[in-house]
Amino acid sequence: MSRIQACPRAARPYLPWLACVRAGLLVLAAAGPLTGAEPEVFVVDAARSHVRLHLGRAGLMKFLGHEHHIEAPVAEGRIEVAEGDPARSSVRLRFEAARLFVIPGSEPAGDIPKVEERMRGPEVLEVAKYPEIAFASTSVKSQLEGASGLRLVVAGTLTLKGRAFPLEIPLEVRREGGGIEVRGEVFLNLRDVGIEPPSVAGVVKVSNRFGLGFEIRTPQPHPQP
Repeated sequence: MSRIQACPRAARPYLPWLACVRAGLLVLAAAGPLTGAEPEVFVVDAARSHVRLHLGRAGLMKFLGHEHHIEAPVAEGRIEVAEGDPARSSVRLRFEAARLFVIPGSEPAGDIPKVEERMRGPEVLEVAKYPEIAFASTSVKSQLEGASGLRLVVAGTLTLKGRAFPLEIPLEVRREGGGIEVRGEVFLNLRDVGIEPPSVAGVVKVSNRFGLGFEIRTPQPHPQP
């Protein structure tokens, strides 16, 4: 590494200062830009990605009800990854509320149409009034990097039924071919996202607590314009 020499003395008092400024600018120019490279942009592969909800049962006669396993197909998604600088990374996901469905085989086939109708109706999602659900990150923090990938905590805003709710999701990210794979799970309360747990006759109802699992895949990075 080259040594930076002290600025020479001069008869005129401002000349050493000018020489120091010039030397500093030359050092900064040689060091290159202070910011990192532009984040890689990944477009979510909706066909290979899954966001799933697991809702349990509650109430005095919960043994008569069924647990619900719901799939939320990703309509559109974009992930920006800044290698070595997670704070500059971001996640955006968009869902069409009317496309949420009960996973086949997770409960009696005859019950599925009734469950889906109620889920999409005014009691739960109100899809006619609020057709979209969205998540946008506001911060990304790194926890640690292991053999299985990079662990992150993504904080952001969930927009549901026209209201914004803060949400924090622990995720694990790893490279998969030319793209990335993102997995994570978080447990939330329905009431915390503005939904009152539905019930049948007040004795069998959906549990307030539910699980939200993510399995997001992307192809290789989308070229920057």
